[in-house]
Amino acid sequence: MLKMRLTGLGKKLSRMELLLMKQYSSVPNRKQDLFYDTEVQSILRSLTGMNKDKVFRARREGRATERSLYQFVTDEELNKLQKEADQKAEQRLQMPPVLDERNPKGRVLETDPLLVGFDISKFVFTDITYGVSDRERIVVCRDPDGTLRTADWEEQDRMNQIYYPREERKLRAPPMFEPENLQVILGPSKYEYILDKNCIQFEPDHPIYIRTAEMVYNHLNENKHFSSLHSTRHFGPLVFHLCLTKQIDEFIVYQIMRNNIRNAADTVRVYKKVNQDQSLPVTDDDLETVKNFAKTSAKKGEKILMALEKVQ
Repeated sequence: MLKMRLTGLGKKLSRMELLLMKQYSSVPNRKQDLFYDTEVQSILRSLTGMNKDKVFRARREGRATERSLYQFVTDEELNKLQKEADQKAEQRLQMPPVLDERNPKGRVLETDPLLVGFDISKFVFTDITYGVSDRERIVVCRDPDGTLRTADWEEQDRMNQIYYPREERKLRAPPMFEPENLQVILGPSKYEYILDKNCIQFEPDHPIYIRTAEMVYNHLNENKHFSSLHSTRHFGPLVFHLCLTKQIDEFIVYQIMRNNIRNAADTVRVYKKVNQDQSLPVTDDDLETVKNFAKTSAKKGEKILMALEKVQ
């Protein structure tokens, strides 16, 4: 199952991520193949940053917050606690998977004309064996017209949630995820909240999950609110989306104005890797790489060059 969790930016791929790579590895040039490329993952993790004040900030999630604990410790104990904090921060910054939209599911097993009109409702048969993943769980439907078929994705998701409910996941998609409702609440203070709820409610290849994430990324890019997702687990997927859709110009300017040429150059390297842009020369020199992008592949090359002049 493509279960989304609010933990983990470990340096090693999780078991879930490895299963995803195995499942989709037979189809070349998919988003997941590009996203899980070793070099791309390394750069996206580096670009995400780690502002611990932001990572561990108190959140208004309707839960009681833990009280702060103060104690005297030795230098050795302090170093150990700092390492534990680093590990917890890395876990909270683990990026959600980026996948292509899943293919339609369901196939006809048989059609029995003797069962036509037997009932006005369909019958759903679910294998509730413990330990079977939600994706591999067998769900079969008998329609009123006598057709016996495997469940489609909507039916599969609903049965999984009924028999093995996931915490905070609703049986039906909340109205918040309707595009017209999302458009009303989109803003810097809500980007992370929406993306976190998106991870909880849907699997990463669900069409609504992909639509919601892309709406947030595009709105953020149009309004240049890049810092709102920095040091969150959604920053890497945001940068990947901008690279994949060739919308990195404003993000490059943002990095340059923060005097972070290295991050700007690393973004260009992801862009070249993802789009296989052979016309874009990429070198070990960060400044030269950014200039090459501005002169060849950028949509707003003059703006990028002007930003470079301001900070030099």
